[in-house]
Amino acid sequence: MNHTIRQFAFLAVLVAVPVSAWAFVFRPRNQEIAMARADVDLRLIQLEELREVEMINSDLEVTLQRLEGALDDLRARIPDVAGVEDVLRRIAEITGEHDLVVRSFRREKTVTSNHYAELPLKTVIEGSFHGIHRFLIDLERIPRITRILDLRIENPDFDRMTRSGARIATGEVRAEMTITIYADQAKEGQ
Repeated sequence: MNHTIRQFAFLAVLVAVPVSAWAFVFRPRNQEIAMARADVDLRLIQLEELREVEMINSDLEVTLQRLEGALDDLRARIPDVAGVEDVLRRIAEITGEHDLVVRSFRREKTVTSNHYAELPLKTVIEGSFHGIHRFLIDLERIPRITRILDLRIENPDFDRMTRSGARIATGEVRAEMTITIYADQAKEGQ
């Protein structure tokens, strides 16, 4: 019996060693490895997100530089208050180039904003439709920012006299509009 008990004891020890190793060594080690893998996966995801944020930041920096350049270009196109007179002179030159008659050119109340002022000019021009069309195209090509509001073109049915006494022939048109010129208030004091 001694021999049988010894064999059972040996068998019990033989089975207990791997079970104990699994319970006390391998299972905790596997849990540590699983937690480490989860931590590594989490850090890899965070690293990838960080790379994406860095790419977005570099794209934003490029976009910001482009926008700053566009803003500088826009500011260059907005004259100071003294430069508005040059724009008005250029508008008068354009009407002369296209044989148009300026019936009225009246400055309206200035609308101010934080960064610029709007100088509306109530304008009435008469002449050929083609001349008014060319006037509008040339006005658009002025390097300064202008805007046309309330454009109304009509065809008068009767002869009109200009201020100088010249006749406007039947078939010519009359354009009424508000031309808004933008001026930079910050440049005003410089």
